[in-house]
Amino acid sequence: MTEVQLCKRCSSEPAVVVSRKEPFCAICFRKFISLKQRKQMMSDQYFQDIFKVMYQDKLKSAEEAEKLNVESRVLVPLSFGSASIVMLDVLNDTLQEQLDVHRGKVGFHVDIIVCYFDTELQLLEEKLGAILNGRLRENKHRYKIHMVNVESFYKSSQLLRVHLQDSSYTVRKVSAAADLQNEYTVKELLSSCLNRSAREDLLNIIRTAIIKLFATQGGYKAILWGHSMTRLADEIISLVVKGRASDIANSLNDSNFDCEFEGSFKNLHPMRDILLSEIDAYCHISELVQYTHNYIPQDTLLTKKVLNTETIGSKLTRNMTINELARQYFDNIEGNYANIISTVVRTGAKLDDPSNTLSTSTRCEICNSKLYKDGSNWLRQITVTSSHPLENDDDESLHDAWALSEQGKIRGEYLRLTADMENRGQVLPTCYGCILTLGEVKFKNIYWPESPPDILKETLRDFVLSDDDE
Repeated sequence: MTEVQLCKRCSSEPAVVVSRKEPFCAICFRKFISLKQRKQMMSDQYFQDIFKVMYQDKLKSAEEAEKLNVESRVLVPLSFGSASIVMLDVLNDTLQEQLDVHRGKVGFHVDIIVCYFDTELQLLEEKLGAILNGRLRENKHRYKIHMVNVESFYKSSQLLRVHLQDSSYTVRKVSAAADLQNEYTVKELLSSCLNRSAREDLLNIIRTAIIKLFATQGGYKAILWGHSMTRLADEIISLVVKGRASDIANSLNDSNFDCEFEGSFKNLHPMRDILLSEIDAYCHISELVQYTHNYIPQDTLLTKKVLNTETIGSKLTRNMTINELARQYFDNIEGNYANIISTVVRTGAKLDDPSNTLSTSTRCEICNSKLYKDGSNWLRQITVTSSHPLENDDDESLHDAWALSEQGKIRGEYLRLTADMENRGQVLPTCYGCILTLGEVKFKNIYWPESPPDILKETLRDFVLSDDDE
């Protein structure tokens, strides 16, 4: 008979999870994950003032303390992956403890934002109803949930036609045709991408902008991003590969106020010390798997496996995005070399913004990140973009045949568009990463809002439980 392994923390309950070479029972493991998240939530005075229950003291009256408790509002983007679900679960436990200990008082209020496409709205609302009536049932009326249509990104703003000239890597803009101003959609933008990496990059820019604009316009104190240590590590590597390494320092900055949209909030990554496999294990032992969407939490740390590996599909490497390739690498090393993941995140957190070589402070007008160098000029210096001239009749004949082919016609249309943009367009400040992304879009051409949209006035649905859900 096999001897039952006991939890190393309590030495009484059987172990259900083995993480970082230590066996945990369910209760001790939940506490282990919860304490790591709460430690980040108390990482400095700003966040302590948000999450603590305030009382009258020498510096503030009872009314001022109560006002601080009421105004401490945080925004939680819910993606329905395991990390955001677990982060919300720990937040809910924290609220419940404050209610019990402080006789009905809480130090902070949670608003949840869900970005959706029309095709997935019904399913996401069902998932929200399930989690509110399940895990969050005791406090469900304390959560305010906002459903924001991703298409709202193109509302209430004039559209620009943005075009990349591949012979000089110059990006130009003109006002889009009037008939496109109210008709163009995010889905059309994504369908014009030639590969999944470009599609994912643009969608990430749009979703991040929506969430940060919502936080700015709504007056929130902080955005709590449910990124695990593994997710942060693969994001760091992906940013380097995608030519966005200058964004690393800002993306991991939990100390300063967000400056991308002149926000008065700070970003917080409460799960930055927790591996994705640990979050997935928490999901399984806490019965949270039922609330996830488009993600299957793995059981690699569980002592008793629950997944059928044959049912878990695998993607071909050639069809994977840059982020997926980085995630696959970290998934493969997490078991034996988890220290590499923490080293990547710690190193990324130590990075500072690059030196600015530009004469003025400028932002990319697509992703809104700071510009430190003229990416177009740098690409021109290291790249040969001109073709070899045609030398004889054979070359002429082959070129004419190519010009009549499908690829030749596409190139001809692109060159006509480029000539038009050279005559009418203005140069658009663009970062190196967005230049690369534009190169992976049909005709190297996209439509983009001239100014950030007012998300609060656009397609916004406050999720309300019906009487049947009570």
